Amino acid sequence: MEQIKWGLMGAGRMSGWFAEALSILPDANRYAIGSRDYEKGEQFAKTYGFQKVYASYEDLVNDPEIDIIYIGTPIRYHYDSLMLAINAGKNVLCEKALTLNAAQAKTAYALAQEKHVFFMEAMWMKCQPAYRKMIEWIRGGLLGDILSVEARFHTKSRKGHRLFHYETAGGALLDLGIYPLTAVCDILGYHPCEVVSRAAIGKEKVDYMNSTLLSYENGSFASVNSGLALSKMISLFIVGTKGRIAIDEEFFFQAQHVEAYGYDDTLLGSFDGPFLKNGYEFEAMEVMDCLRNHKVQSDLVTPEDSLAVMELLDTLRTQWGMKFDFED
Repeated sequence: MEQIKWGLMGAGRMSGWFAEALSILPDANRYAIGSRDYEKGEQFAKTYGFQKVYASYEDLVNDPEIDIIYIGTPIRYHYDSLMLAINAGKNVLCEKALTLNAAQAKTAYALAQEKHVFFMEAMWMKCQPAYRKMIEWIRGGLLGDILSVEARFHTKSRKGHRLFHYETAGGALLDLGIYPLTAVCDILGYHPCEVVSRAAIGKEKVDYMNSTLLSYENGSFASVNSGLALSKMISLFIVGTKGRIAIDEEFFFQAQHVEAYGYDDTLLGSFDGPFLKNGYEFEAMEVMDCLRNHKVQSDLVTPEDSLAVMELLDTLRTQWGMKFDFED
């Protein structure tokens, strides 16, 4: 099988998790890591088995051996990282949220199209077997017409937590809220007819907690919440005319088991989709399959869906009156 040479931009925790996933894929060549802290990059390469270390992102993206760049830098820097990689003619897998706002994301997608390179949001949830089975059930009518969805992602955030840092585009929404919002849109649709949202903005000028109600023309609705909490609270609850799905015993964005029940408690469906490593391997597999088939976009994580979510994120922040000083 043809090996795909990966270059990782950023040597933080996200890149570490992704590198762990690559380690069990025989067609994934852990080729290069780029870090502006060379010693940190060297340690990363030693820990995860990468061959090359670059002290600048410019040198990383200009290595002709690299097939695709994974961007694991903080959200504030995603746009600059994207433009650097795509302008160098590199295929890209970028962590979420893709950029600070939809305008930046549209510019990046347009450049990728111009350069004819592959570009995908790293929405790993959409590539996982259990999540894909759940969506298959819903679209196949197993639950009947979907009436409502409730989704939330609150993470444990003590003093000094990275999401309290304004300068790296912290807050709950872009880092956490994108998960429940994406799941709801995948289930009910990416273009609600009404959006009403509120947020609690703290002294750091980031959202501590937010709550959103999405309404659709067919009468369905969704409640979406995210926040910086004292403990993790993560769940997904879907109500249809024929049955329900609740994922609350494990995090819905990395669930390995899903069940659907009718209103008489009949088991309508049960599916196990165990991870091969940590769940990130499935998005890597999707990317490498796309590259081998000369595709510039994924059918699982489409540009249209990713842009629609970015536009909704903009809508929510506009309703809150929240804009980062450093965003275009």
